[in-house]
Amino acid sequence: MHSRRLLFLLSSARENGNAEQLARKAAESLPPGTVAEWVNLERYRGEVFQDLRHSPGGYTQPLSPELWDLAQRTVSADELVFVAPVYWYGLPANAVSYLEHWSHWLRITELRFRERMRGKVLSLVTSHSSEEDDAVAQPLLESLQLSADYMEMHWRGALIGHGNTPGQVLQDTRAVTTARDFLVRPVAVSKTEAA
Repeated sequence: MHSRRLLFLLSSARENGNAEQLARKAAESLPPGTVAEWVNLERYRGEVFQDLRHSPGGYTQPLSPELWDLAQRTVSADELVFVAPVYWYGLPANAVSYLEHWSHWLRITELRFRERMRGKVLSLVTSHSSEEDDAVAQPLLESLQLSADYMEMHWRGALIGHGNTPGQVLQDTRAVTTARDFLVRPVAVSKTEAA
C-alpha cells in the first residue's frame, strides 16, 4: 500500500515563521503512515536558474546533485505544500526560483516531469500581517493555481493566517481551526475532470 507523501516547501526568510508554524499545526492532523517531508528552499538559493531553451545546445549540462535530489523529491510526492508568507503580494524569491527550475526539469527526458506531476495536489499555507484583508494574498494564490492548472495538478487551495511577530499566527483562531482539516479534507474535482 502506497503511503501518502507530502512535500512541505519552506520558503520564508525567517526560520520557524508564522507560515511554517501554521503549516506544522495543519500537519498534526495527518493520519498515521503519512510521510511528511520538510525542505527549506533557502538551501538552494545558490542554484540560480538560467533559461537556456533557445541557447545553442539548450539544457545540455546535467543538474547539480542537489537540484537532482530536489527534483526527485518533487516528483515522488503526492502533494506539494508551499509554506510561504506573503512577500510584496507574491511568493518569496526562493519559491519563485524553485518554480523556475521546473522549466528545466520539464526538458529532462528521463525525469518525465510533466507526466509524473500530472494529478498531484498543490496547496499553500501562508500568512500575512494584515488582520482583515486577505486580498493581499490573492496574487500569490493565483500564481500557484495557474501553475497547478498548467501542470494538470489539483489545487487544494490556501490556508491563510494572520500574524506579524513570530508565533502570532497561532492566536488567529479561525486559521488554527481551519488548519485542523486543511490537509485531510478531500480535494475538489473540477467539472472538467469529472466529465
